[in-house]
Amino acid sequence: MAKNGKLGVLVRGAGWVAGEHIKAFRKNPHTEVRHIDARSEDKIEGYFQKFGFRCDHSCDDFERALERDDIDIVDICTINYQHAREAALAAKAGKHVFIEKPIAIEPKEMYALEAAIKKHKVKSAVGFVCHWYPRIVSMKAQVQKGALGKIFYANAAYLHELKGAWKTQPETAGSSLLMGGCHALDLVRWFLGNEKRIVEVHAYANGPWRRKDFAYPPNVFMSMKFEDGTVAQVGSSVECNMPYAFELTLLGTRGGIRGEKLYSEDFPGAKQFLTVPGVGMDSGDVAHHPFDTMIDEFVAWVRGGKPCANSTLDAVQTHEAIFAAQESFRTGKPVKLRKR
Repeated sequence: MAKNGKLGVLVRGAGWVAGEHIKAFRKNPHTEVRHIDARSEDKIEGYFQKFGFRCDHSCDDFERALERDDIDIVDICTINYQHAREAALAAKAGKHVFIEKPIAIEPKEMYALEAAIKKHKVKSAVGFVCHWYPRIVSMKAQVQKGALGKIFYANAAYLHELKGAWKTQPETAGSSLLMGGCHALDLVRWFLGNEKRIVEVHAYANGPWRRKDFAYPPNVFMSMKFEDGTVAQVGSSVECNMPYAFELTLLGTRGGIRGEKLYSEDFPGAKQFLTVPGVGMDSGDVAHHPFDTMIDEFVAWVRGGKPCANSTLDAVQTHEAIFAAQESFRTGKPVKLRKR
């Protein structure tokens, strides 16, 4: 931490999402972006021009940048396959770590990251940004008040065609669920209660049908059973031929949610769905995502506040279910998850 009392931030990566993270950290009164490390000097310079500031920077010299004493938070915004290793390096350097999703594309590297976070006692969160959309915040508040009663079924789907060479290869992207479907699964777990354990997963995958550049099945549909009997389904399609859509359905004993609409028998005189106001998950454009609110909560946690709902250690359970789904659609059999 520098003399100005602000937390120093090192941003690793200079892609689309990194720009939004930089913007959010620069808006937070308790943080200062002090170093950017990326592969392209031109992209780094582009951020300086766009946001009207300058800081130290380097090109693929990440481990040396981690040696800086004035860096408190490391923000991982690189390509998927780099996340786990780079986040683990940051944790071993004693830095708090914010990681863009996914946290890993293989179980082994995920557990190594989990171990590093625990061993070095750093705080870490993952970019499951859906929690902070105003409409979702309002819906979550109603669920917590009991407006839906006992939720016994949940369904969410991430439907967004993705383009870009690295996004189509398992070695760099991972899978459809890791590229985008993880947002849907995370949201299902958040509404049901992150403490509820998934005990079994069964999944199917197909394609590619129209985008032959995909080297993994771009369409995945998984069913889950929770330990309390709740059932949920999650879909992910990254080759769909339509505008971006994010679907959400919750069924409870006293009401339900469908998209932007909510019904509860607790609402006086309610005979039909009510539209929940506020911005929701209406766009795949990262500029539309509420990164500033999400990063503000992470910074508050680092400064001594309550833990984030999107902690990396909790996200391990989301990723375990994804890896189980990938095993299931490869083998054609349901997969039971180990008890942690």
